[in-house]
Amino acid sequence: MNLRRALPGVLGLALLAGPLAAHAEWKRAESDHFIVYGHTDKTVRDYATMLEDFDDMLWAVHGRSASDGSPRKLPVYLVRNQDELRRVYPEAPPYTAGLYFPTLTEVFAVAVRSEDNENDWNKGDDIALHEYVHHFMMQYYANAYPAWLVEGYAEYYMTASLENDRRVIGDYNRWRGDALVTPSLVWLPAEDLLSKRLSELGKWDGQMYYAQSWLLTHYILTDPKRAALLPRYLDAVRGGQAPTTAWKAVFGTDPAKLNGELRQYLRRSLQVRVLPRKERFKAKVTVTAMPSGPDDLLLDNQRLKLGVPKADQAKVLASIRSEAGRSNDHFAQMVLARAEVTLGDRAKGQAILNTLLAANPNDEEALVLLGESYMATGYADESQRKAAFGEASKLFARAFKLDPNNPTTLHGYADSRSLEPLTDNLVNVRIRAVEIAPQISHLRLDAAQALIEKKRFDDARTLLTPVASNPHGDSNAEAARKLLASLPAK
Repeated sequence: MNLRRALPGVLGLALLAGPLAAHAEWKRAESDHFIVYGHTDKTVRDYATMLEDFDDMLWAVHGRSASDGSPRKLPVYLVRNQDELRRVYPEAPPYTAGLYFPTLTEVFAVAVRSEDNENDWNKGDDIALHEYVHHFMMQYYANAYPAWLVEGYAEYYMTASLENDRRVIGDYNRWRGDALVTPSLVWLPAEDLLSKRLSELGKWDGQMYYAQSWLLTHYILTDPKRAALLPRYLDAVRGGQAPTTAWKAVFGTDPAKLNGELRQYLRRSLQVRVLPRKERFKAKVTVTAMPSGPDDLLLDNQRLKLGVPKADQAKVLASIRSEAGRSNDHFAQMVLARAEVTLGDRAKGQAILNTLLAANPNDEEALVLLGESYMATGYADESQRKAAFGEASKLFARAFKLDPNNPTTLHGYADSRSLEPLTDNLVNVRIRAVEIAPQISHLRLDAAQALIEKKRFDDARTLLTPVASNPHGDSNAEAARKLLASLPAK
């Protein structure tokens, strides 16, 4: 495949910014590893099947079985345009096609999906699959990786074409490909690509950073000899060697000449990996209609889980009160309760939750949310802290019996016992939460601090290193780097 000959002018992602579609109820598709929300039966069924197919492919190429997977299913919310996406995350940059949120409240993804518009040339949505590769990598292969490989790995696999008789890996995304062959776009120095995070580069360097990361990853993974050297390179960098020094030592080439090699590689016919199969992948998918209440609340509920800036809280609360007031169904009342305990009248929210629990004592979501509300009460008022934490502990214990694999429950339970001496059991609770959801940085930090208190420094270092090397460099990454620096030398 010659990229220069095949690539027409880029359309960009402006295609995503369409008008808001007519009001429609939400559908829910559940498969073995995913829960997909969308606006039509076909959309959610096809998307859940595509995600299962892609997930199965990732397990296959990594030589493992999907039976090793997480007990938690990944929720994916399919929206029709950016207006709906911004209902969840108003800060989304223009033309954003997908977002992944590994948050303490829930790990979930949001993707723009239109019945009459593909975001890429392949069968699937590149951006959504890019985010899923991050999820897969953090869930099952959490470690310290160079920033270029974190992004390049996702770029490499996201373009997989899932066909009836084969899967094809290694194709290119038209936006990234266009960047590499457009004369007016300047390539980043390879030394910067190897050693810097995206946040350390210029404001307009993002497109080239992703494109070159994809190309470098493609250059390595499609050549067996180079692919075999990659683990040695990663070990050298993790051991403290400068990325450019490690590159020359392991791959035997000068980083200053790497861009020239990559340009030559790009001019050749790019190799793809073909995985034949006899028939199209089949997934077990169950589709149900959501209750009438969620139509205007489902996305607002996800926004609440991310946290609402103080300046927007009154407006969001008023909107949810108005919408939830039209329905007495369980979901609407749960969203209203979440809004009240986090943004509004905590007592009112707790009363709603107690009503829900009176109707169904095994309502896990209500138990967890009520427990979190008691924790917030305790944090806000020292005079009530001991009693509030005690009530929260009971609620989290009840929720744990219903689902022992909910990391939010485990985290809440450990926090509710934080006024007591730290026991080995509580340390194990922290560690188990990380095992279930290793991509949640907050859980890693909490577990690492518990391990440090127990003087298990090597175990703490293992948990902190992936957070500290996060290429997106958030506040958790900085906190992890500070904790690592405080540990005694090995």
